[in-house]
Amino acid sequence: MAVQQRPTWLNQLPSHSIFELDEQEYLEWSRINSRDNTKTSTPSASSLSAPRLGAGQKASFGLEDLQEEYQRANQGLSCMTVHRQDMYVAVGRQIRYANLSDLKSNVENNGCAAAAEYIEGKQHKILKIENIDFDIRRLITNQDGKLLAVVGDEKVVVVVLPKAIRQDAKAVQCRSFVVGEFYHINKGPSKVVKVLWHPLSQGYTHLLVMTHDSTLRMYDVGEDFDEPEQVLSFAGKWQKSSTYGLDVDHAASFCFGSKYSPWGQLAIYCLTQNGDVYMMCPIMPQNCVLKIEDLETIREQVEGKIRQSRTRSKLEDLEQKWLEDLLQSMESHPFSDEVVIVRNPDLRNAKVARQGPFLYQPAPIEPDDDDNRAYDILALETEAVGVLALAYSCGKVDICITVDPPSSRWALLSTATRKSGTYTLDDDDNDGDDDGQSEDEDHLPTLSVYETVDLGILKIFGTTNSSRTGGYSLVESRMSIPNHPVLVADSMYNDIFYIYHDTGAHYVLIKPWLDELTGIYEAASQGVPGLDSRIAKFYNSKTKSTVGCIVTTRPTKTSPPAPIVGFSVVTDAYLEYSLVLLTASLQVIGQELMTRPKATDAAIQSRPAQPSLTGSKDKDKEFYYCALSLPAFGSQDGLVALSGLPLQPKVVLPPGVGSAKIIVTEENLQFLNKVARGVRDSLRDVYTACDVAQQRLVAQEEEYKRQQTEVEKANERIKTSIQKKIQAQVTRQENQAELHKKLMTRVDELLRKLTEARGPELSSAEKAWALEVVKSERVVRTFDERRHKVQTQYEILKRRMQSSLNGNGDEVSGAVIRKQPVAGAGERSTSRSGHQPVVYERQPVRRYGTSQLQTVESALSVEAQLLDTTMKMVSNVTSRLEVVDISKD
Repeated sequence: MAVQQRPTWLNQLPSHSIFELDEQEYLEWSRINSRDNTKTSTPSASSLSAPRLGAGQKASFGLEDLQEEYQRANQGLSCMTVHRQDMYVAVGRQIRYANLSDLKSNVENNGCAAAAEYIEGKQHKILKIENIDFDIRRLITNQDGKLLAVVGDEKVVVVVLPKAIRQDAKAVQCRSFVVGEFYHINKGPSKVVKVLWHPLSQGYTHLLVMTHDSTLRMYDVGEDFDEPEQVLSFAGKWQKSSTYGLDVDHAASFCFGSKYSPWGQLAIYCLTQNGDVYMMCPIMPQNCVLKIEDLETIREQVEGKIRQSRTRSKLEDLEQKWLEDLLQSMESHPFSDEVVIVRNPDLRNAKVARQGPFLYQPAPIEPDDDDNRAYDILALETEAVGVLALAYSCGKVDICITVDPPSSRWALLSTATRKSGTYTLDDDDNDGDDDGQSEDEDHLPTLSVYETVDLGILKIFGTTNSSRTGGYSLVESRMSIPNHPVLVADSMYNDIFYIYHDTGAHYVLIKPWLDELTGIYEAASQGVPGLDSRIAKFYNSKTKSTVGCIVTTRPTKTSPPAPIVGFSVVTDAYLEYSLVLLTASLQVIGQELMTRPKATDAAIQSRPAQPSLTGSKDKDKEFYYCALSLPAFGSQDGLVALSGLPLQPKVVLPPGVGSAKIIVTEENLQFLNKVARGVRDSLRDVYTACDVAQQRLVAQEEEYKRQQTEVEKANERIKTSIQKKIQAQVTRQENQAELHKKLMTRVDELLRKLTEARGPELSSAEKAWALEVVKSERVVRTFDERRHKVQTQYEILKRRMQSSLNGNGDEVSGAVIRKQPVAGAGERSTSRSGHQPVVYERQPVRRYGTSQLQTVESALSVEAQLLDTTMKMVSNVTSRLEVVDISKD
């Protein structure tokens, strides 16, 4: 019974609905292909859908339905990009979105049945974008994944991706705007060559667009998407002029420098179609994010360069001013202490100069292709040295080492140029000006061509044509198919990169020689002598890079075209390390990769052999040495090759071709022979690795037996000699454990008390006690009111007693004032109410005796004592209430 393979997100990705077409999408895809590649009319709906939309047929189209129309296509209209867990796929003029984490969670965690049910549903979303009225060639997301650049031949559109794109409906409405519409649309020389987001932009909003006329425009799409923030030209004056009869060298691609170099991250390399490499430095956005240590290195280099100069030139003064303005504009970053925000200084009298062309030393190997053109350039993020990779249409890849590290260079603007408002540089006129305006060809930067890699495409698709003109025979060699290679860096490891093209995809691993060069670099930084001999040995060894094919989509010359149009390296922690490739016929290839061991593990394996176990400390006893050699036994090339990359490439043909009748031709036989030879070589490597592993296994078994014997001897020695010490240690451990247990009990009790003291809720006893306190508070409050009344009465009585004892005033005279009316007083004085005026007469009062006064005094003293007691009780309760604050229910 066959065991069903556990579904993974990579092997289920080709069945995802994002790569399927319904009837309308299928017709649109066919119409665009037919329009771009043939002059036939657009196929009608009846002619295309009749054989596919019969009774009982599905309402969507897969790969097998694309065969007819795809045979007429030379280049697909699909592309793909993956940013973290989000996948964006362009089909014709439509952009689709899918979340790969949802795919993995639904496919791998719920079983095969749930995975099949999930795959059958339509799980992708369509982005509704208004400005997409062109054929999409490339999709590029910025660093934070909020903006998506949609690139066409003459138009660039930036799409603002919504935050809740995963929660939206099937159709997601997105805002978009056209970038540089005046400069790119319907402009022949301004055809878009390459588009990249600047990695040092503060808000990841700076977009760089390279056009066919070697002009690089930098747009800050967060501020203005119509006008560029900076315009840079990599073309010379002769190329800008309207001269005739010259083969104008157009731009092919550009890239940023390495982030491990302070100046390198501010440098931009430009590659022309004839293979020339130019550089401009420093190129930075208006609001740029730089590391503090890189900024300090730049400052030291500029100041050191100025100190070493004997005579200060205008360019050095401008460079000093540029540095001062850069440091003055420095602001702290709101989210990190390691980086700062700086502003690009504006030098009105100078602009960044073009450096180059780079000198190739030695010259690269030229292939037998008269129409060979350069197509892409990539700067690897290597720390020891700068490495540039150049890809050509014939399948050649030049791997170069930057001998001269990137440095800044400016050129002064001429007076006429400044008055006209343009920014043409004078560095191409060799007029010998002392101000640094001219470009000295003796100081051109140098590239050391370390290796030229041949992908083998020219051997398969190369053609030779001979012609005779005027008695001379002319032999012309060229590629029989168009090829547009694209270089992709690995975002996890900096010593490997990939090339995808019209016939498949390859990998190039430079780790074998880069490790040696890194060792030389570290030795140089530590001041180790003998570097010259090590460098000479490195170049004489001629260690080659490891090159392999991942996927081939056109194994023979007669095979139908199936170019790779999308290549993404997935490094998300949840999705794991893997590759995702897309062909123009919407075929997806997933390749799971393996991460490498950490540097600490590799360092442990590379340590020299040391005694691991020792015998007795007696001098007549020898130390125990491990019989196994170091470094430790690791993965073999034949068993685990290149971290999961295949030994033999996967053959992916367009849909329907695999089921066609096989025609035996010489080319097909040669391809089968090549595949069989590769399989035999791989099997030989596997057998060799198995033999090595078997020998290692036997050695490890012997070593294991030796170690068992030594362990038994050590065990006997332990039992006889240090048993008492062990018992004492055991007792001590038990005591410590008991003490630890007691301490943990105390800690738990303290923690419980603290929790109860700080707890937001009270127990029933505490609530009852709180009620009693409230009642007591009410009683105390009643006593307090009574105390005030008694105290008032006491004061009145006390005053009366003092008045009686002193014999003064009205009371002492023995009279009481009494109101009496006075006759005849109405004439003199009357009140407003008409009453008669009154007079007050003294009346005799009754005096108290001594015994009576003593009785009153004793009663008042008792009341005073009672008041003092009550006051003390009130003070006590008040102090207790201040300590414990209890909220009433």
